[in-house]
Amino acid sequence: MKLRSLMFVAMGVGIGMWASRKFHEDDPFVVSGPIDSRARTNPALRVVSLGAQAISDRASVASLDAIRRARGAIRQRLAAQAYDDVAWN
Repeated sequence: MKLRSLMFVAMGVGIGMWASRKFHEDDPFVVSGPIDSRARTNPALRVVSLGAQAISDRASVASLDAIRRARGAIRQRLAAQAYDDVAWN
């Protein structure tokens, strides 16, 4: 191996190690770890957010039920027709 090739390899390893350290250091603008956000929030805001979460949960369940009903109706309509390979694919 020539000295020039050795220098290129050493520079590549050095740049790689520098980049690795740079990418793994903590960003001061990113919060990580457990955060107890409930302790600092307004109780009224907490009640409203919990209510909004409950409403969205109920809406999700209702949406899934509507999709299941629609699929069932489509299956019944297809089953009522004469057997057709295209309808079931």
